[in-house]
Parts: sequence; structure tokens; C-alpha cells
Amino acid sequence: MRDKGLNKNRKFNIRFIPLCVIYAAACVFFFIKLINIQITGADRYVKTMSLSHEREVVVQSLRGEIYDRNGVPLVTNEYTENLQLDYASLPKGLKERNETLSQIINVLKENGREVITVMPVTGTYPHIKYDEEALKSQTAQNRMYRFLLYHNIRTGVNCLDFYEELLNDFGLVDSEGEHIYDSETEDKIVRLRYSLDATNFAADNPYVIAENIDLPLTTAVLESGCKGVSVKKEYKRKYNVPGVGSNIIGRIGKIPEEKMEEYLAKGYSYDGVTGLSGAEAAFEEILRGENGITVYVEDDYGNILESYVKKEPVPGKNVYLTIDINLQAQAEKLLEEQIKIIKADGIASGQQNRGEKADSGALTVTSVNTGQVLALASYPTYDLSTFSEDYETIVQNPAKPLFDRSISGTYQPGSTFKLATTIAALMSNTITPNTTINDTGHYTFYPDYQPWCWKRDGHGPVDLIDAIGVSCNYYFYETGRRTGIETLNKYCKQLGLGEYTGIELPEKKGILAGPEYKETMGKRWYSGDTLAAAIGQSDNSFTPLQLSSYIATAVNGGTRYKSTVLLKTCNYSGSDEEVNAPQILGTVDMDETCVDCVKRGMRRSKELTTTTKNYKFPIGSKTGTAQTSQTNNNAVFVAFAPYDAPEISISCVIENGSTGTLAAAPVLKTISFYYGLDNNGNPLKS
Repeated sequence: MRDKGLNKNRKFNIRFIPLCVIYAAACVFFFIKLINIQITGADRYVKTMSLSHEREVVVQSLRGEIYDRNGVPLVTNEYTENLQLDYASLPKGLKERNETLSQIINVLKENGREVITVMPVTGTYPHIKYDEEALKSQTAQNRMYRFLLYHNIRTGVNCLDFYEELLNDFGLVDSEGEHIYDSETEDKIVRLRYSLDATNFAADNPYVIAENIDLPLTTAVLESGCKGVSVKKEYKRKYNVPGVGSNIIGRIGKIPEEKMEEYLAKGYSYDGVTGLSGAEAAFEEILRGENGITVYVEDDYGNILESYVKKEPVPGKNVYLTIDINLQAQAEKLLEEQIKIIKADGIASGQQNRGEKADSGALTVTSVNTGQVLALASYPTYDLSTFSEDYETIVQNPAKPLFDRSISGTYQPGSTFKLATTIAALMSNTITPNTTINDTGHYTFYPDYQPWCWKRDGHGPVDLIDAIGVSCNYYFYETGRRTGIETLNKYCKQLGLGEYTGIELPEKKGILAGPEYKETMGKRWYSGDTLAAAIGQSDNSFTPLQLSSYIATAVNGGTRYKSTVLLKTCNYSGSDEEVNAPQILGTVDMDETCVDCVKRGMRRSKELTTTTKNYKFPIGSKTGTAQTSQTNNNAVFVAFAPYDAPEISISCVIENGSTGTLAAAPVLKTISFYYGLDNNGNPLKS
């Protein structure tokens, strides 16, 4: 029995010998294979790795958003997807590149889209010509010059010869001169190839061929297998209060060609955006954030092997403006309405200088005790949300909607200047509040310059307060002569007239009339010039914001605050606030008596002026009629409110507005809106 069992075991082991041999052979095979991969195949692995390369792509940071003083969102971000060409993965050979571009062009065409190009040529070959309108742009000229230089094409070449050279350079005709593509595809390839070379297409500067693409187009592009094209997620600005405050908010856009080197040195990419105007430009360093970097490892065929984030993007900070957007909207509306009323009435009168030419103006509102700007209305204006579509209409408008009259327009102040003359005369002890001067109508102190009061038969004996109230020219001719231009200008400068207000937006300095300015013009200052300057004429010319700041300084006791549109900033998440504290630019040497005289004079003016005397809310105001020619006057009006404890100062200028009283209505209505009153200055009925 025992021997039989042993025989059975022996037979069992013999059957498994072939399996063991096969198993052993398999182990040897895989062992050799492993050695081959790790050792023998090492050179091939190294060769494969050597064919890969890294490509850095800038990850756009989120731009900070813009809000008004009450937290109302003015400009926010919304995401969009753009289709772009990537230099590194686009085929390099002429034939391969043209085939790829043709494929991309056709995919876009099938989805109802056109490739974005910048070639300044109109028509189709051979009936083509340079686009002269496009070439008026400095950017287009710079691009053309760069392209001609790069392709070694002489400047001044006619359009047809230029185009035919490109057909050869781009490999779009064969050795026998036959065209490879149909005319439509050929034209689009030429324009796209031009655009790439003219805009510095490079690894760090991709070219956007379609903006704001939808899901079907994205899918079609990805499924087409086109090399060198990718979808990039970006943000665009969303304007939440369209058409309001456009001059304050400003625009963003591609970096101007002439400033590219400057921006590259600051860390911007070639395809970066920057603030071009308004707050977007003024607070660029706050809003811009820091771009990130993603690294793509690719093989020579453009296949992505791996990617990693080299630097995380940092969002920009949010900016809160001092502007009250509701007040801004109302100021713009009231200004526009009044200009149209003045013009219509002027035309209906059938007479000259009745406002028939009124077509533009500005209205500003500032905080008397901080310098914060609450509203800057300029008319005509434009809508940021449709700027691109409306561009041609905007730039061709003779009234210049892009020109911000509130801070860049300079105007003679007219009789609103008499308050500065009052301050200079009182504080230099030239006159007292009780000084009475007999206005005979014709001022004859100088034999060679004898101006008239606006009331030809004179106002008779008037004291200071009544002189301001009735805006007596004669009184201020005499007061200006006694005070002297040096003393007058000393106080004017302290009040900020002819000085920058300090606002962060581009502003004009204005002109303060006097010997100093005359010298810059190579002219002499005469005694008679002082008389004209004392009533706001001569060379005096100030911005509407300067007028608001000047009135604020005069009624707050002499503290001149820096004008500002920046309230505070905070992180994109809303934390870490930094408040922009009021800044004092200087002080005016004026006592309480002087301040009281200015206020009383403006109250008297309000009481005597037809358009303001029935306004119930306590304010001070002053009209100004500034003659710009023999047949045209600008309407100027300034005010502060409330009378006892001034909080806001307002100025309004209407070009060709005929008379200062006609600029009063939008100011009074703005005050009413701010304080919740009806148009007559009465509390609204509940």
C-alpha cells in the first residue's frame, strides 16, 4: 500500500514538469524585457524626453471691480471664452501652417464666425486697396511698418504688389504661379498671416482669432483636431449702470503699441490689458492684480505631456469711488435736459446769443469738508457698454463726447470770480463789509480803459453784500484796482484757482490771469487788465471742478482739500479695507467775518436772481455770464448747501448758454435730489 502511494505522488510530480518549464521561461522573458526597458532602452527614453519642451502661459489675474460710495457695483467681471492661436504648437512649415489655418477658418465659417484680422486692406484680390481710414491709427501704422521691415518689403509699395508679394512669401501660389486655395480662403489666410506677424505673434503672445465663443463652436474646434488652436477662458468688464459715469469709470483695452516696452518691463504680457482712461487708468496699479503662470510640457507634435502651475494669479483689489451713482445719473440727466431746453428756446427766439448754439456743458458736486467728488457730469457723454459698436459715431461727433468737460474743459468764470476778489480785498484790508461805492455805470479811473457796468445807468451807492447780490461790475472794478493784481492772485492761488485740484483723473490746470501768465505769452500786463480780471474776465479760465473746489474752500473757512474720486480699496474678497483719508492741500488766510460776507453775498445773490429767489431750501449761489465772443456767452452758476452748515458745493457751466441764470435749474434740481426735496426746494409730501 505504501509503495503504491509513493508511485502516485511520483507520477503527479512528473505531469507538472512541463508547466514549470513554461513558467520558468516566462520569468526569464519578462526579466530580460525589464532589463531591456531599463538599460538597453534608456537611450530611446532619453531621446523621447529630449524631444519635449516647456511652454509658459500667462494666467490672467482677475481685475479688481469698481463700486460707488454706497457699494453699488459699477464695473464687475464676467467670464468669456476666446479662441486663440498658440505659437509653439502651430505648424512651422508653410504648407502645413496654411493647411492648419485653412482648416481653422473653415471651422469658424461653418459656425457662422469670421476670423479676427487687422490687415489694413479693403476689397478682394486683385481689386484691393489700402484702407486709408484704418491707417490713420498710429497703431495700424506701427504694425504695417513692423511687418514691412520683417518681410523686407519696401515702404510705399502699392497695394496690389504688396499683396502679391505676400502670396509668394506665405506659400499660397505654387512654382508655376497657380493659386493653391480658392479666393475667399486665400484672402483670409493672407489677412490672418499678416495679423500674426504684425502683432508680434510669439510663444508669450498668442493671437485671438475669435472672441466670446459659444459651446457649439468650442466643441467643433476641439473635435476638428486643429493644431495650434486653443480655447482660453478670460474675463471681460460688465457695466452695471450703462451710460452713467462713463467719463469717470473709463475704459480698459490692449496695451498701446507705443507703450508696449514700458508695460512689458512692469510684468505685463504682450496680450495684456490695461486701463486706458478714467478710474480704470488712474487706479491701474490697484486694480490689475498679478498674473499667474502655467507651464505646459509638450512634444514636438504639440501634444501636452503634462502641465503644472508655476505661479498662482493674485486678483486685483476692488476700488470704491466717492461718486454717488444715483446722484451722478441725476446730474447727467438734468444737465442734458437743460442744455436741450436752452437750445430749443434760443432757436425759437430767432435772436442771436439766446442759447441757440448750446450743445455741451458740465456739472460737478463736491463735499465741502472732505474734497470728495460726488458727481462729475459732462455732456455729451457716451455708453461704455456699447463703446466699440458706437466708436465711429462717438469720435466723429463735433461735440466730442470723449472730452470730459468737468475736469478738462476750462471756462471763464464770469461773475462767480467776484467772490475771490471779495476775499482778497477783505483780508488785505482794502475794503470792509460796510465799504460803499457809488456805481455811476461808467468806470473812468483810467483814461485808456473805461469799462461799463452791466447796468449801464449804474446801481448807485452799494455796499459789499449788495454788490455781490446784484453782481455790480463797477464795485469790483474799483475793489480790484485798490487791491492790486499781486494781492488778488495771492488769494486766488490759495483758493485753488489756476491750480490743480489733485483729482486722480487727468485734469487741466486752468489759467489765472496776471502778469505771470502774460509773461509766458510774451505780453505786458496793463492796469486795465486788473479791472477785467477782478470780475472774472481777462485770461481767467478754470475747470468746473476748480469752481466747485473754490466755493467749498471759501465757505468752509479756508481749508482747501484735495479733490478725489477714491473712497477706499479692499481685497477682491472684500476684506482688508484701506480708506483714503481727506488731504489738505493748503489753507486760505480768511477770518470768520470774511467767510460770513461771502456766504451773505451768495445768499443775497440767490434772493435777487429770478431763477433762484423762489427756491425754498437755504442755499447760497452766484451766477456768471462769461462772454466768449461778440455773439456768444457761456452760462456759469455756482452754489453751496445748506446755508448754515455747508455740506456740498456745486458748479455748472453750459457752453453758449447765453446767461448765468440759465445754468441754475440743473443745480437747484440736483440739490433737491440730494436732499430729497421737490424742484422748488420743499420737502416731498409723504
